[in-house]
Amino acid sequence: MSNQDAAPNHFLGANDSGTNQSICKIQPEESHAAILPWLYLSLALLGLPANGLVLVNLWRSERTPTVIFTLNIIFSDLLMCCSFFFRTVYHRKNTEWLSGTPVCNAVELIIYSCFYINLYCNMCFLLWTSINRYTTVVKPSHSLFQVFKHTQSCWILCFSTWLVIFIVVGTCMGLKLSLQINGSCFDQVGNSYIRYQNKFQTIHCLGVSTFFFILCLMLVSYSRLIFHLQKVRVGSLVGAGFGPGGGLKVRRKILASVIMFVLCFLPYHVQRIILITSQHENCQEEFRIKMGTIFIAALSCCLHPLLQLVFRLRCCRVNRNTRPKPKPEISKSLDTHQMHTVQVSEDKKNEAELNHQLKPP
Repeated sequence: MSNQDAAPNHFLGANDSGTNQSICKIQPEESHAAILPWLYLSLALLGLPANGLVLVNLWRSERTPTVIFTLNIIFSDLLMCCSFFFRTVYHRKNTEWLSGTPVCNAVELIIYSCFYINLYCNMCFLLWTSINRYTTVVKPSHSLFQVFKHTQSCWILCFSTWLVIFIVVGTCMGLKLSLQINGSCFDQVGNSYIRYQNKFQTIHCLGVSTFFFILCLMLVSYSRLIFHLQKVRVGSLVGAGFGPGGGLKVRRKILASVIMFVLCFLPYHVQRIILITSQHENCQEEFRIKMGTIFIAALSCCLHPLLQLVFRLRCCRVNRNTRPKPKPEISKSLDTHQMHTVQVSEDKKNEAELNHQLKPP
């Protein structure tokens, strides 16, 4: 008898009385039990050494705001990679454990808490990084953004981010564990979101709104930064901190960060939109999509350290030693010449600081 046949066939129990009994039930799939454990185990074996290597290199480097935010991302990724071992065991044993048992509750709490904490902490730290890079060049003196320019305030911002997300995720997981249904541990984890969809509607809306709000802010920050760099380059000020092609390399790094953010996190939140608006007429297909998008989101804990290691390659470093000397511009008056010189010096200083932020440790 297979695990699927051994799983309880009932969906409604003592805790489910007085509710709509027409909601479909998700069934465990043998392909998930055969493939997902190996996939998550591979992510753990790849992500742990990659994140560890980046962590060692960052720990030895100067504590700039970008390094502080990246350190927090790496720590979050390490936490996520450790939870993959529990996911591996869960996907192998979820139909054998009964819902509500200590082992089922513990594994569910670990794998989903680590997943959501990693997901939204990473998004916030990537957002803080984008704002810091934007303010370094475009708004270096704006009082509103000074928090992103000092190491102490950056540490406080990171701690606050961890605290807020931990409280929100902990509250949601407490609600999730209190709404158990009869059956296997698979039913408790998989079917409870369908069974109690109205109770999780607000949580899904909050997650989706947070993602798109962060995505919009990142796109605005990076687009204005790239526009500023292009404007400076056209104005013959590209020599201020960047060699030939240096600005292009910076834009490639920014583009790589945004692409990784969208590819990893967008599918999962599109899936959450479908979950909010769906009538669950084909909940089994929704379950397959959910499992796929969770795995894609989990890939970020391996892709981010690999991206950091690629940026350390010589071909991806910003050339700071060879840069063209700006040609002197004949001014019509002494005042105009002095204003131009001050502007050039300020742009040089800001771009050099950005280059220092983007330089690999």
